[in-house]
Amino acid sequence: MRFADILRLCRQNLLRRKSRTVLTVLGVVVGCCSIVLMVSLGAGINEQNERMLESMGDLSIITVYKGGSGAGGGTDDKPTALDDQAIEEFRSIPQVAGVTPMASMPYTVSLKAGGGDRYVVDYVQVMGIDTTQLDAMGYMLLEGRAPLRSGEALLGEYTAYDFTDRFRAGEDSMRYHSRGSGGMCVADESTGTCREVADDPDPFFDPLTTPLTLVTGPSFNGLLSAEGMMAGDAAAESPLETALTPVGILKEDYNKGDATSSGLILPLDDLKQLIRDADPSSARASTYDQVLVKVTDMAQVGEVEDQIRALGFGTSSVRQMRESLEEQSRAIQLILGGIGAVSLLVAAIGIANTMVMSVTERTREIGIMKSLGCTVRDIRIMFLGEAGAIGCIGGAIGCVISAVASVAINLIAFGGIDVQGIVTALVGGGEAARVSVIPWWLYLFALAFSTAIGLLSGFQPANRAVRIPALDAIRNTT
Repeated sequence: MRFADILRLCRQNLLRRKSRTVLTVLGVVVGCCSIVLMVSLGAGINEQNERMLESMGDLSIITVYKGGSGAGGGTDDKPTALDDQAIEEFRSIPQVAGVTPMASMPYTVSLKAGGGDRYVVDYVQVMGIDTTQLDAMGYMLLEGRAPLRSGEALLGEYTAYDFTDRFRAGEDSMRYHSRGSGGMCVADESTGTCREVADDPDPFFDPLTTPLTLVTGPSFNGLLSAEGMMAGDAAAESPLETALTPVGILKEDYNKGDATSSGLILPLDDLKQLIRDADPSSARASTYDQVLVKVTDMAQVGEVEDQIRALGFGTSSVRQMRESLEEQSRAIQLILGGIGAVSLLVAAIGIANTMVMSVTERTREIGIMKSLGCTVRDIRIMFLGEAGAIGCIGGAIGCVISAVASVAINLIAFGGIDVQGIVTALVGGGEAARVSVIPWWLYLFALAFSTAIGLLSGFQPANRAVRIPALDAIRNTT
């Protein structure tokens, strides 16, 4: 028989018992939908975890500590001083894109700005980094440029909103920013709750055109006292004042230091000099509190961490959290996929039952085909083709229904229906994380798996058909 003849017979035989075929296909559709949607919910959890990690900042950053510190302690039999030699060793690792030491100011720091020191902020976090590595480390400048000379500094994204106006009272003395939460939050004294304002106001002054004065010292306690604004603390011993010129504003990224949110970022040499000027007796050696290492590819973070630990240092990154979340997501996907597979197993039993009944009903037809010279191979292919077609058709319909259901689930989660929401529900992107995610390979897997289930279910009935003797089949009157 020609292959086209076999296909024609398969189509005729499936249409001969339309109700039975439709019910069998429906079982496959339910099973396919169950698997695809269950796995898509697990993939949605994974996407939500990824969004959560991305909100924490750059995932390719490794924080290096002295040996024995951090989430991954180094070995104790090797020197673990975080000095310039260690920096060069880190930079020599092939997968490393950038390295910067990160030092902090050991004393209380305040900032003043404006005429008559009108605007002040206490307890400013000051961070010193290698500003020549800004691009290599992935620091993003929202405004301005990188420092080029001594006395220039960078501000965190929201540092300007931390200043208080000494000449105003109550809420008017502060400027609030929503900091990415969708609206400005202002305390409501009458209710004791937070009320949102649609637009964030501008800070009191332009931070890139207003010079700043940094105030610090070993015994300095800040410019603000319990009674109100003061020019200085009487108990302080001549606090050091340093003029600074802000030249840029960095985008918030906690993985690269809390100062990127609300703080002051100085070139490393300027910070060291500031510490020496504040207290010459406590001048630090050329060692650092910690070092930030940026890896070229997020997938290589684990490998680079292992190499740094082998040098005797401790490390921390989002690697541990990421691996833990991925493991939990895989476990959920397996559980949900197993639940869906039960439905497809029931569908496989239905296919096998349909094919057994088909063989029983067509015994005489099989005998006639054999007597006319039809080969055993052609008969087996015909029955396997019918079973595979049931699985393939059911799988295709199940994939279409699953896609529609996935979009509906995501739109319900988004809280509205619009063109952009539909596009996001299908392909992702945007700010909202999807609840149901169906990657392209899942459709192919579901279609192939459903077809394979049909073929396996029809294999035994097909073998039964080819084993029927031709003369016995012809004599069969049922």
